Amino acid sequence: MNRHDASRQLDYIRQSLSQNKKHVGFFIGAGCPLAVRVNETLENGKTVNAPIIPDVAGLTAMIADRLKTPDGSDESLYDRLSNLFVEDLKPKFNIEDALSMIRSMSQVVGRGKVRGFVFEELETLDKSICEIISEIVDKNLPNKDTPYHDLAIWARSLSRDKPVHVFTTNYDLLMEEALEDASAPYFDGFIGSRNAFFDLGAVENERLINSRWLRLWKIHGSINWKLKLPQAGEAASVIRSDKIEPGQKHLIYPSHLKFDQSRKMPYLALMDRLKDFLGCPSSILFMSGYSFSDDHINDIIVSSLKNNPTAMVHAFLFGPLSVAAYEKAVACGKQTPNLVIAAQDKAIIGRREYHWVSADSSETNDTVPGLIQLLEKEHDEDEGRLPCHFNLGDFAKLGLLLRSLSRAELLSIDGE
Repeated sequence: MNRHDASRQLDYIRQSLSQNKKHVGFFIGAGCPLAVRVNETLENGKTVNAPIIPDVAGLTAMIADRLKTPDGSDESLYDRLSNLFVEDLKPKFNIEDALSMIRSMSQVVGRGKVRGFVFEELETLDKSICEIISEIVDKNLPNKDTPYHDLAIWARSLSRDKPVHVFTTNYDLLMEEALEDASAPYFDGFIGSRNAFFDLGAVENERLINSRWLRLWKIHGSINWKLKLPQAGEAASVIRSDKIEPGQKHLIYPSHLKFDQSRKMPYLALMDRLKDFLGCPSSILFMSGYSFSDDHINDIIVSSLKNNPTAMVHAFLFGPLSVAAYEKAVACGKQTPNLVIAAQDKAIIGRREYHWVSADSSETNDTVPGLIQLLEKEHDEDEGRLPCHFNLGDFAKLGLLLRSLSRAELLSIDGE
C-alpha cells in the first residue's frame, strides 16, 4: 500500500536543519502569527484566546468593517471598490487584491475617472487601508517563548558557512522583535538609523556581508517602510522609520508602485533574492504559514526548482490537504518533484500524493512530542506502520523542533 513515511521525512528535515555548510532558508507566511495567541477581552466582557495578528482573510474583514459608513446609509469608497470585484465575477478577494486594483487604477486615472473613481478617491482609499493595516498588525510578541524566538535562536546557535535567509510576506515586526531579543544580527536591505534607506547595491551584493548575519527579506513590504515622495530635485525613495511624516506614505504590498528606475523598487529586488536563493546549489527552503495563494511567488518557486534540480522546498501546511485554499499548493506539488507539500493528513513527495504513516515506536516523538501523532492501534498493511498525522504545519510545532535542534547544537559545541 502506497504511503509516505513521516518518521523518515522528519529525520531528513532534522538533518537538513542541522547543516551549517548549505544554503538553508525559511519562508514565513500570513498563517504564522496565528500560532502566537494572547488573551483578549471582548466588548461583552468575555475573554478569548485569539491570535496576536489575524490572517489575510481576517485582516480583510476587519478593514471592510472599519471603512463602512457609520450608519450604513451611504455607499463608502471601500464598498464601491468591493462592488467592482463583484462585477468582475471575483466576489472573493483579499486586501492585497484590493490594493493591487487601487494602485493599478491610480497609474492610469490622470485627471479623469477609472471605473467611477477619481485620483483623490483612490489615494484616500490607499492611505486609509494602509493606516488600518499598520494599526492592526503593529503588535508585540507576548513573551520570549514564541516560535519566532525559536527560529531566531536556532539561526544564531551554530557557526554557519552560509547565512540563513528568512523570506516573509508579512508586514508585521514580529520577526525583527524576536531577532533583536535573541541578539541575532540581521540585514534587511536598509542602512542607517533615524531614516534608514534601502540600499539596492548592498542587497544585490549581500554575499559580501558576514554569514553570521541572518538575511530578512520582507517581499510584501512592512509597516515601518515609508515611501518618501519626490521633492524638487529629488527622486522618490524608500526609507525605514517608526514615524510617518508629511510627504511620506506607508509602503505595504508595494508590487504596483512605480518608480522612475523600477530596479529600485524593493519588491523586485527582494523577489530576486528568493530566485537567487533557490538558484544556489543544494539550497533548502522551509515554508510555514503560506497557502500558495500568490501566483507570482508560486511561479518563482516552481520555475526556480525546475531550473535547479538540486534545490528543495518543504512547504508545511496547517490542517488537512483537502482544504479548498490548498488547491494551488497541490497543483504546484504535483508538477514539481523537488517541492514537498506536507499537510497534516497527506503529503505530496516526488509528485505523489499519499497519506502519512509512521513506525509504531516510542522513538517517533523522541525529542518533540506531537510532531507525529499516531492515529490507530492496529498496524497498517504497509510493513507494520501506523497511520498518523504530521504536525509541522503548525508554526508552534516547527518552533519546538527548532528549539530542540538549537539545544542539541549548543550541547555539541559545549562537548567539543
